[in-house]
Amino acid sequence: MTEREATPAEATAGEATSRLAAVAALGFPEIGRSSLGRPIFGRRFGGPGAPLLVMGGIHGDEPASVDALLELAGRLGAGTPPLWLIPAANPDGLLAGRKNSARDVDLNRNFPARSFAAAHAPGYFPGPAPLSEPETRAIAAVVEGLGGLPGAAGGAPIAGAVAVHAPFACVNYDGPAGAWAEAVAAACGWPARGDIGYPTPGSFGSWLGVDRGLPVLTLELPPGPLVDFRNPVAAALDAALSRFFSP
Repeated sequence: MTEREATPAEATAGEATSRLAAVAALGFPEIGRSSLGRPIFGRRFGGPGAPLLVMGGIHGDEPASVDALLELAGRLGAGTPPLWLIPAANPDGLLAGRKNSARDVDLNRNFPARSFAAAHAPGYFPGPAPLSEPETRAIAAVVEGLGGLPGAAGGAPIAGAVAVHAPFACVNYDGPAGAWAEAVAAACGWPARGDIGYPTPGSFGSWLGVDRGLPVLTLELPPGPLVDFRNPVAAALDAALSRFFSP
């Protein structure tokens, strides 16, 4: 009896399941749960002090962002500076292969930025209120250094952030991050951009970079799988860490 080949949808679902299993296998503590109850994992590396937050997978149709952070996790070790790593912030969306959460919220429009707006373009539903979603509340708890988080090591609020997205192949930045972005751009060959080209109300960068004056990079990967651009993204992330702590 000949085995039936998996359909493209089945193959994609299988890849997503394997990807989330790889995130779980890192052994990071659980920092929250998605709206469907799936765990969101994150780990704080390094000693005391204000950490840098690096996160990916907030949009479920950007799986290369998760793969890039899985590989980054493998490069971290002794001597890592204060760092929070959240590889897959939207596990429900990743498993479904769609941008938004299971509640059809664009999680990158659900942060408490002054620009948060209920009006939205199709596909960009920001949720009923800022931080209405369990995924963004878990991220916000890390941002604020709230007590009770596993591995919080003193609970210092973050000093800056790198959010990994796709597919624009650039180093977007908010807040006082221009020189940092240029250094990362030089390392990977993608341009630094202070403007992504469209409004981003309620976004992570608007909240922390524009409103609160923290340095925030949005590392936009090219479209496609990580294997197509593994070296430049590794160079970008390594430069982001090294230049943030040793400008």
